[in-house]
Amino acid sequence: MKKILIFILLLGGQFAFCQAQETQAQPVEDRSTAQYNPADDKFESYPGGMMKFRKDLADKINLTRIKDINLKKGTLFSKAKIIVKANGRIENILVTGDDPDFNKEVERAIKSLKTKLKPAEHNGVPVRSYYSVPFTLTMNN
Repeated sequence: MKKILIFILLLGGQFAFCQAQETQAQPVEDRSTAQYNPADDKFESYPGGMMKFRKDLADKINLTRIKDINLKKGTLFSKAKIIVKANGRIENILVTGDDPDFNKEVERAIKSLKTKLKPAEHNGVPVRSYYSVPFTLTMNN
């Protein structure tokens, strides 16, 4: 009899405490339909804008690190693609171009920048942004 009574109490407790409560979920703002066009952004994340950014990078590029620079003629091209996270830090740097040494030097120069970048904003919220910066080096021998 005691076992049946304990079993009934346990079973009754299960029914009493397993009732589902209906809660109203807070509506989540749907940003999937928001049109974000990175081309609309201006490069204001660096103090002074794009020209100041390029000048500071050009000042940091050390041409003596490029192998056989005296033997090279013509123009070297590199394109740096950088990702600036929402917190303003550079997340990823990808440099492509004609000369691997010039590419490495451009990447080193970007990494050596001490200025913190201001993240881009979309609808007042900091977002991850992508920037592409071209570099050209012309040798006159």
